[in-house]
Amino acid sequence: MKWLTTSSLGMNLRYCPQNIIPSIAQRYLGSPTHPIRPKIAHMWANRDPNTLWWRVSVAPIGHMKRVVRSWCARRTRIAFQQALRNQGYDELGVPLQDFPTPRKHNLTGSLELVLRPACVDLDFKIVQRDADNLLQKMLKQRSALFERTAKKPARPLKTAKPQKPSTGS
Repeated sequence: MKWLTTSSLGMNLRYCPQNIIPSIAQRYLGSPTHPIRPKIAHMWANRDPNTLWWRVSVAPIGHMKRVVRSWCARRTRIAFQQALRNQGYDELGVPLQDFPTPRKHNLTGSLELVLRPACVDLDFKIVQRDADNLLQKMLKQRSALFERTAKKPARPLKTAKPQKPSTGS
């Protein structure tokens, strides 16, 4: 599993081309007696793997009050949704039909926006610009990664070497 990372003053972006269940959901799924486990298991079992699974993490600003954390997360979500629209995708990474240069494929995989403490003091326009720039960088890294993997020749299958019969004397 290869993570593509890029960062700005207010946030870090981590992207993986595969769909990955986040650690918070894994915590509930790992406990067979947790009351929320069936709901989480159902949610992840029925989630569409052909869409972008993204979330905002406020762990680095966990020392701040809840109202500040939720405010930062909400405005980052809004900025990222706008960045997706600016790049021709909806909130799930599905190409927009009315975009001037339509995208050919869904944006799939897992993406995490990790907020930094500096995001609290940033103006919303800066948060929007950061989200736009980070998404553009990630899309470039993603296309470069896919080009590299498409150009790599397939590894030949390893076959067992025939062993010489042992002569016991």
